[in-house]
Amino acid sequence: MTNIYHATPYDISAEGFYFKSLEEYLDKAASHRNEYGDPVEEYEIQFIDGENHALFAAIGVNQANLKLWFDHFEDLDDDDAVKAIYLAEHQGTPPNEIIDRLEEVYLFEGTPVEYAESYIEDTGLLNGMPENLRYYFDTEAFARDMVLGGDITEIEIMGRSWIAQPL
Repeated sequence: MTNIYHATPYDISAEGFYFKSLEEYLDKAASHRNEYGDPVEEYEIQFIDGENHALFAAIGVNQANLKLWFDHFEDLDDDDAVKAIYLAEHQGTPPNEIIDRLEEVYLFEGTPVEYAESYIEDTGLLNGMPENLRYYFDTEAFARDMVLGGDITEIEIMGRSWIAQPL
């Protein structure tokens, strides 16, 4: 699906225009004039329709970083889009550094308790403990401590619950 954007001029005597690509934006912006025939120079870039609206908002796409959006972000798959949103909104990573840091984030879809259960299973955390004592391990408290300790972050992005963990 092709995304649709709108360039809304700050100049109130000019009408905006829709575009689907950086090239289309550059062509239209270069010849865009207000009602007095003066060039229009500044625009608010709006996401109208398509995929990755949440990522568009998290990146804070504007006229200055529109090329970066089209070059690196517009076609990200869902997992990388969630990582990028996490880096932008929760880690404060500048947009120009996000792509290089995507591999630094581990994602798990689910709740902290589900993550803790998976972590315990995958790492064999309780394997050294006698089986009859394993039932006394409080997975919910372990998950809560991981969240409170900053080891994992519980986030909701695009209507789904995720656990993000910096690597």
